[in-house]
Amino acid sequence: MKQKKKTKTIGLGSGLSSLLGEEVEKKSENLKMIPIEFIKPGPWQPRKIFDKIELESLSSSIKNQGIIQPVILKPVKNSNDEYFLIAGERRWRACQLAKIHEIPAIIRDDIDDQKVAELSLVENIQRSELNPIEEAEGYQTLLKKFNYTQEDISKAVGKSRSYIANILRLLNLTDMAKKYLLQKKLTIGQVRPLIGHEDIDFFLEIIKQKNLTSRQVEKLIKKEYKKSSKPSNKNIDIINLENELTEITGLKVNVNFDFFKQNGNIKLECNNLKQFNYIIEKIKT
Repeated sequence: MKQKKKTKTIGLGSGLSSLLGEEVEKKSENLKMIPIEFIKPGPWQPRKIFDKIELESLSSSIKNQGIIQPVILKPVKNSNDEYFLIAGERRWRACQLAKIHEIPAIIRDDIDDQKVAELSLVENIQRSELNPIEEAEGYQTLLKKFNYTQEDISKAVGKSRSYIANILRLLNLTDMAKKYLLQKKLTIGQVRPLIGHEDIDFFLEIIKQKNLTSRQVEKLIKKEYKKSSKPSNKNIDIINLENELTEITGLKVNVNFDFFKQNGNIKLECNNLKQFNYIIEKIKT
């Protein structure tokens, strides 16, 4: 049976007010040395991939200089000695490589899971530590699990709503397209025109082989659309309108219009009550 280790209170670190506000500096009594094995990544953590070389470099720095900034932890419910990471997973992993057994940590039991998810996402985005797919999955978590709107996310991370909408659309790519993004074989600009297309993987190979630019990919897809489109298919102008409305509202928009009868309808899909109420308020105003 594993023997419990005692946590040891130490002096307050610095540099945390940018993440959690100045009030964290008033909580010096919550700063302790926590055994590495008592800590695990939080389920809200958007970052899944950690560069091995970067971790080894950080590990070497920690061996020589020590840990300058503590990690931030949240106690696991119904446990006396387990903690979830809110911020500092790279430091925690690097300490393991350096064979350091304890790490300075600030314990925060006053933040709910929704706020933790936002803080974790914001910290990673501000430090540019997320790849595009991790960023999109982080936004999706806030939308689905914590009932954020795209406007809420926009304010939280300091990016435009159209940017949030475009990043989220990357989740509609195939596994191969996502893999190429993660491996940096293709850029967001090169794969974005493929979203919604039935033959994404086919075009991926063409883009790679011919080393097409983003603009060339757009022209290729438009050309293929014109070749394969039928009179009954949705007009390209309608598709462009749907994409524009999606970026503006942050919701999936479906536009149906009969050019012969000159009538139609617009459907907006809401994932939760908050999004539904957001649209109602916009219509009222």
